[in-house]
Amino acid sequence: MLRSRWLPVLALIVFAGVLRPSPASAATRTEGERFWTAERMADAVPVDSDRYGPKRAEAPGGTKQGTYFGGLPMVGTFFYGGKPFGGRETSCTGSVVHSRGKDLVLTAGHCAIGLRSATHPVFVPQYRHGSSAANQPSGVFEVKRIFVDPRYRQNTKQPVSDLDFAFAQLAPNGRGKAENVTGALTFTRASGYRHTATVIGYPGGEDVNKQHQALRCDANTSPLPGFRQMRMVCGGFHGGVSGGPWITDYDPRTRTGKVIGNTGGYNGGGNDQNVDWITYSPLYGADAQALYNDAVAGTKDADIKRPPYVSGLGEPR
Repeated sequence: MLRSRWLPVLALIVFAGVLRPSPASAATRTEGERFWTAERMADAVPVDSDRYGPKRAEAPGGTKQGTYFGGLPMVGTFFYGGKPFGGRETSCTGSVVHSRGKDLVLTAGHCAIGLRSATHPVFVPQYRHGSSAANQPSGVFEVKRIFVDPRYRQNTKQPVSDLDFAFAQLAPNGRGKAENVTGALTFTRASGYRHTATVIGYPGGEDVNKQHQALRCDANTSPLPGFRQMRMVCGGFHGGVSGGPWITDYDPRTRTGKVIGNTGGYNGGGNDQNVDWITYSPLYGADAQALYNDAVAGTKDADIKRPPYVSGLGEPR
């Protein structure tokens, strides 16, 4: 009788011991997991925050607005910092794309240039505000290498803004390779400029994102005259959304879809007024495909060669 009375108590003690994290588990965390506390991530400033703000030209009446939601498993936020940013922490958006190595994230070129020289660069899929790096839905992945078209110039309004795309190669975390953990979108050369796409990003700043969530908009795209870029009209896309994917045919069951663009391009993805309701994306063609191939192959940066960039209308090269 005495023995049976104490069995549930003993079982509870054992169960609690299993759930309690051990000191060794904390010791095995990566440098990125230790550095990126919930507070540091919450305080990060979007890399393009100086070009977007809550008080700009008002959108025309009836302009569609983005909606906040829980995010997609393979879309998340880069966090990074260092001397190029005055020592502050900053952020951008990215999405895991299918690759042979299962370790690539698509983002904007103007985000990746900063990542290349940053300290503690990590990618956090489906970022959750208020959670530490170790407690994010898929953990965090440290950035190993960056692939940017050598002809691209950051936040330019020139034709080479067509090349505002890049890839980051990630190290696996304790759960495995990124694609195996989150699923992945398929990098896709788009046919034409007009699509119905789901555009996702992580706006930063308490004043524009009180929900601290991902923002999405299902929008129709159109050509940006004079460039190989797409244009979308939808409100709420403030600083922090750069690099975010433009997706078609997403299947939540298989966690797959096609990514046909990323927020970026002319002026870093925004028009001359820097409003939150006009957003641009490069249209992927031969140049984007070549960079993707280099990233999959792990080509050294010094070996990435491209002819002088020539802009033109019509289908992307």
